[in-house]
Amino acid sequence: MREGTEALFGTCAIALALALAAAGCISPGTNPPVSVQATENATPNHPPHYLPLFFDSLYSMQERLAPSVTLSLPTRLPEGYVFTTGTQTGGYGETSADQASYTLSYQRGQKESIYLQEQSRNSTTCPDEPVYKTAAVGKTLTQREGTGELTWGRDGWCFTLSGPVPKNELEAIAASVQPIPYRQGVMPPYEYQPPAHPLVGTFPVNRSATAAGQTITIRTFSCTADACTAVFHIHTLSPADPPPSQVVTTMPPIGSGPRAEWRVDGGRPLLTKPGGGMRYNETSVFWMTEPLPKDSRELVVNFTRINGIDGVWRITIPLDGLQTSREPQPNRQEAAL
Repeated sequence: MREGTEALFGTCAIALALALAAAGCISPGTNPPVSVQATENATPNHPPHYLPLFFDSLYSMQERLAPSVTLSLPTRLPEGYVFTTGTQTGGYGETSADQASYTLSYQRGQKESIYLQEQSRNSTTCPDEPVYKTAAVGKTLTQREGTGELTWGRDGWCFTLSGPVPKNELEAIAASVQPIPYRQGVMPPYEYQPPAHPLVGTFPVNRSATAAGQTITIRTFSCTADACTAVFHIHTLSPADPPPSQVVTTMPPIGSGPRAEWRVDGGRPLLTKPGGGMRYNETSVFWMTEPLPKDSRELVVNFTRINGIDGVWRITIPLDGLQTSREPQPNRQEAAL
């Protein structure tokens, strides 16, 4: 009886092994096979198709693109716009560059941005002649409502241009778009370049402006090689102010933060950089801009909106005559020696 049971068990085990082998689960004398697709997905040599590549330099973007790709760039933009970011979506690794989409962003001051998107006609369609349409309320052709979008095709490529400028200005920009090949050591048009010798230090300011029942007081202005930061206080003139509560520092809500234009020595509007914040119950605001040249003499700030109220608040900050608080000061022992 025991021998019959062992024989039956052995027969069943052999049958099960043959069934698994036939199903491809195991192979006699080898380990279970590893999926080639799973291995490739575990260690990809390029980003997934849905992850774009980001560039903060137009020159670097040109340099790193596939040799078969030459970006078309605007050679005319309104005053104050410079390149800020570029993205490539698709066209990685073995994927044809014709499947990629390239977007260039040019910014002026705080939030005014112009976008140019280009894509091969092998992967999309577009009209030959420029077609203009206005962004409807609630739509997001650009970052602002009421802005326009221009679409056209040329030389095997489709282009979409959008921004907070009038139709005739978009048409003028579109007419200036032309292929600009990468050239080593040659900066493309409107490439942002930080100052070679930046201003570094912290300046006590304590200057105010009052309008429409709102007072702005800039306390300090500090600069590093990467950015400058202004700390200012907003006070609403009121007979009875509520008692202060716990301070919470967060980013200002969209649309409710102050609007301002910052210019140094009469130049273009300074770029606003991300990273500022607001202490709501103290209404202390931290505003970050691009770095300034070391020889900067005067910074002029024009606020046009505070706490949802429109107005004009102008504050001038002299930079050449102020001593920086970051300059090393000798201690008393060293001074005595």
